[in-house]
Amino acid sequence: MSTRPTGTVLDDDRLLALRGIDATAASKLGIEVTPVAEDVGASAGDHIDWDVDRHEEQPMLVFSGIEETATADAPYPRKLREENGDIVAPVPDPLIRAEPPEGMGIDIDTYDTERPLLFDAITTGETIGLIPIRFDDGESYRPEPLPETGGDSDPVAAEIIDHENRGDPMPRAETMDAPIDPQIFESTLAECDATTSDTMGILQAIETHDLVGTGDHVAGVPPLAADDRVVCMLPEGVWSERFGPRLEGEGIAVDEDSLAAGRVIHERQGRALIDAAETTKYEGIDDEYALVVTEARDTAEWDDTATDASR
Repeated sequence: MSTRPTGTVLDDDRLLALRGIDATAASKLGIEVTPVAEDVGASAGDHIDWDVDRHEEQPMLVFSGIEETATADAPYPRKLREENGDIVAPVPDPLIRAEPPEGMGIDIDTYDTERPLLFDAITTGETIGLIPIRFDDGESYRPEPLPETGGDSDPVAAEIIDHENRGDPMPRAETMDAPIDPQIFESTLAECDATTSDTMGILQAIETHDLVGTGDHVAGVPPLAADDRVVCMLPEGVWSERFGPRLEGEGIAVDEDSLAAGRVIHERQGRALIDAAETTKYEGIDDEYALVVTEARDTAEWDDTATDASR
């Protein structure tokens, strides 16, 4: 991005809409920022990081350009995208859900994209501030608590923001809802070009959408059950041929770098569990398959096929 400060405030007829986007693993909504991007020299593919600030009595979404090498340490790294000729900035879900002043206080699941929230913008150098003004039908924006929260903050968003207030970058591997050891996740990401948020989103989506079961295991030995996890051996092309299309079918835009990083992470996690089990059952065959790790399930499905990893 350009470093030329502009201090520009958009005209009323150029307000920016919070709209639905081709969803990523961590952003369901985005803001079309083409007019502002042109002013500050930003383009699709630029890396950005998000925050929330205050403008008078309103919460203000803020994003700034960052170098690609800084994305691993950024709280909410995203990448500007081009959709239908527009430059779109995906907004982190927690900043949409969190109650003001930490966020917009919007229920993503019930948000009406046909009646989008419109933002004015202030730009200065690499930083763009987005101020909520009104909805597209003319109703003014008024921060309100999320439904059924009794005035309390969204607990998920509050926990994430609490981590940031303590100086901890988010997202964090320790909070990931996937059967992966944080050290394996972090060491692998340090060697890859993939972003933390997108890779974490893919790993979580594989688990939450139940993309792996023992019925997928194709090796001549049963899956390995160890440490409340199961290592399944799947066909070599499963990541590109099945996981990628399935995730996209769930509305997640799958980045090739993040999908490749996810595969390496699962391979390393699977081998670590096999090594720790000190079993010889998988010698010579684990290189023939894609190793995918999933949470063990307390069902007959798992009981019938799991192994105690004995020699």
